[in-house]
Amino acid sequence: MKLIKRFFKTKILLWKVVGIGLIALLGLVLGLYISFSKANSESNQTTNTYSTIKKIEKVQEVVLLNVGIQKVKTIKDNTKLFGTKFVIPGSEKRAIIILNYTAKFGIKKGVSISKEGEHNYLVTLSKFESIGVELDKDKPYKLYDTSGEILSYSTKDIDTGKAVAEGFSNKEQESYLNEHRSIIEESAEKYYTSLIKSIDSEATVTVQSKK
Repeated sequence: MKLIKRFFKTKILLWKVVGIGLIALLGLVLGLYISFSKANSESNQTTNTYSTIKKIEKVQEVVLLNVGIQKVKTIKDNTKLFGTKFVIPGSEKRAIIILNYTAKFGIKKGVSISKEGEHNYLVTLSKFESIGVELDKDKPYKLYDTSGEILSYSTKDIDTGKAVAEGFSNKEQESYLNEHRSIIEESAEKYYTSLIKSIDSEATVTVQSKK
């Protein structure tokens, strides 16, 4: 009788071990299947990019000044009570963006060079303009901080891409151009004087620009 009881106990224990083993094996197989499926799905990912040339233009740009600029921009937004101007307390969201870029200034159109006498030259420049911007290669853009108050879930997320684009607006570049106009004029005078003297070493060069 004792032998029979011991036999059944051993049999039940064996089935427990076998059952645990089967569950572990099933979990391992399922894990491998999921991992394989995930890896396979990633490897099959495809990306299509389409480009269209909208404009081709010949230019005679001369860059006369590069200005390295770091700009810290803080954007805030909140939610107003529907139909009113009342700001819901605690609904403010904020983002701080740091931009690093080089603004380029010079002339986009050709110049007029006239000979006013022996070895005397008059250079008339077209107006100075913003030629473009060049993002810093190492740290062009950094989202320094984003934060929101306790009820800010009701406020839209701040569009940081739009904020970055607005950082390069023509109006802003125009202000930098006016601020550094005297340096640009000095750079233009040196550039064209050197250019003409490379042909006529005795040249006297006068450079004038349109405002």
